[in-house]
Amino acid sequence: MRNAAATRRTLAPYEEVQTLPHYLVGEALDGILYVSSPPVARKQGLTPLLGRAPEGWWWTAEPRLLLGQDVLVPDLAGWVGGRPPTLPDGSFIDRVPDWVCEVLAPATAKLDLAIKLPRYARAGIRNAWVINPVHRVVEVFRQDHERWVLMNTFVAEDHISAEPFGKADLMLAPFWIQG
Repeated sequence: MRNAAATRRTLAPYEEVQTLPHYLVGEALDGILYVSSPPVARKQGLTPLLGRAPEGWWWTAEPRLLLGQDVLVPDLAGWVGGRPPTLPDGSFIDRVPDWVCEVLAPATAKLDLAIKLPRYARAGIRNAWVINPVHRVVEVFRQDHERWVLMNTFVAEDHISAEPFGKADLMLAPFWIQG
């Protein structure tokens, strides 16, 4: 699980994030640094989902996105048309993704839902998924004028086809917490 702690700093966001040890995730929004342990997505094993990127898409786990002055690390992000370039130091991607996905954990759900999702919409990201592994729910959103519109909800399904991926069959079973 991720435990997010927030502190206000004076360095530029990307500089502050780079000072963190490699085993922590750093995100900076509106001048506040959020530090957490690695996301649930990594622990659940993304290989089955990531290994099936639909044709024309490139996606990855935990990219460090530089969106204006903010640094955000979605659990997953995808771009149409191939891999986006990174900044010269290779550590940040400054091209807005076409899709992001957050896998909720109790310690970071508030950050993911109340702070990061609105920021993704303001950045112009067109599609977002929110996966709740405990309740086995996937919510599929489309951005409309900087607001998220819920397009579909999937409950306890191991495979789905949902926008923005057309008819691609995506496996969700690796995210579900057994219990």
